[in-house]
Amino acid sequence: MESAALHPCHAWLYAQGSLFDIAAAYAFHVAESQAFLDGNKRTGIAAALVFLEGNGVEVPEATEELYQAMIAIAERRLDKPGLAALLQQICRRP
Repeated sequence: MESAALHPCHAWLYAQGSLFDIAAAYAFHVAESQAFLDGNKRTGIAAALVFLEGNGVEVPEATEELYQAMIAIAERRLDKPGLAALLQQICRRP
């Protein structure tokens, strides 16, 4: 879990990622770390959405798109840039 929590810092410091890149790093790496017996994907997307909301981004209610995206990450059909693009598409910045 510690490693999963550090990936967003690397996205910011070294890759100079956007808020959506950092949020996607939270979701992706927490889900992939399998640190919990259950709820890794839910914890990952929750961390991403809390991060975005804390940075002034209006996040949608739980949507089918986010659910499908996290399933796609688990099945390795979606990567971090793809998730970042989806988050940017469905979230609004006030």
